Amino acid sequence: MELGKRVLFSPNGLNYLDVMKKDKKAVAIEFEAILLKEIMKEAFRPMLEGKSFDTKLYYDTFLENVSRKLAEAGGIGIAKFMLDNLRDGKT
Repeated sequence: MELGKRVLFSPNGLNYLDVMKKDKKAVAIEFEAILLKEIMKEAFRPMLEGKSFDTKLYYDTFLENVSRKLAEAGGIGIAKFMLDNLRDGKT
């Protein structure tokens, strides 16, 4: 870097929480997807005992994508329940 040159820093970007605060529906769906994934991980645990790391990683990725699609398609109603019971009433 040459002397006398200014270093320009870009403004702070939005972090994950800032983005999610703007859309309550997206937050509720994300929460439901995480919860569904954790439930399915427990259901798959006996099947994955003794399997390789690669196999476990594959199933983790698989369950993450399935749970996200389930939540986006309506899930089991957790996101809807959360949105219906927000105190501020904004969705």
